[in-house]
Amino acid sequence: MLLDRLVGLACLGAAAVAATWGGNGALHHAAALGAGGARPAAHADTVIQDLPTPPRTAPEPPTAPAAADTSTSTTAPAPGPANGSTTTTARPAEAPAELARRAMLVPTDIPAGFTVTVPAPPDGAAPTDSPFERCAGPSAGSLTSAIGARSRSATFTRPDTGSVSSSAVVFDQPATASKVFGLMTTTSARTCFEELINARLARNPRLSQDVKGSLGPAPSPSVGEGAMGYRFDVRLPAEDVDPKAQADDPPVRYVADFLLIRKGRILVLAEFDNLRQPWVGTALQGVAAALVGHV
Repeated sequence: MLLDRLVGLACLGAAAVAATWGGNGALHHAAALGAGGARPAAHADTVIQDLPTPPRTAPEPPTAPAAADTSTSTTAPAPGPANGSTTTTARPAEAPAELARRAMLVPTDIPAGFTVTVPAPPDGAAPTDSPFERCAGPSAGSLTSAIGARSRSATFTRPDTGSVSSSAVVFDQPATASKVFGLMTTTSARTCFEELINARLARNPRLSQDVKGSLGPAPSPSVGEGAMGYRFDVRLPAEDVDPKAQADDPPVRYVADFLLIRKGRILVLAEFDNLRQPWVGTALQGVAAALVGHV
């Protein structure tokens, strides 16, 4: 299961706050908004990128062919002396990899003005774990083995809004996805997710080592077959965000909203990041609805 942008002076994030969440970082760019004196708007890579792979409690088997979709479609009878009856034929289920690709955030889901600041991983890239796999408790091993495919989108950013990205996992059946979604609503899962984020902050050499934030419930739009929001809130030393900051400048707020969505056997984690204030609710809802629309 974090991201950001530019206009005017240039990208400050790569030099000032890169590598926030571990290997590549959560705050990818911070930028000045031009000669008007506005403070920079920042963005971050998603928090679930580059999580270290934990020991498996059960071996992860090769991806198995998807089970046949039990839904049916009605077809007209062949010409002849039929009695008007219809026949039903089973419709093949989509392959997990195809479902995962459809669950990725794409440019048409996002308002105009966003640009790609971190590209999606190339086909064949090694998969990375997500909070769905890391924070499912004692059942994590068996539930992880039921994952047939994963995907991760590019990170899109706009200076006045923030950044957004998504990842998805496709399970063997809707019941498994529903179980994992339920586990992610627990206090223990929230605590686990918060620890993952703070561990990435602590590993970032460009941030003060005592930086630590908190993860709590957040409003979520009614999308998919279940949705839940978490908000990570942290205050960063001003000099960690802007190299031109003074030592006595107040800390800068960094906000990451995570939206967990279930639809069928797919779980999506969408991440919306910004400095100083969260995304406007209507903008977040619009992106979430567009994303779920093609899942």
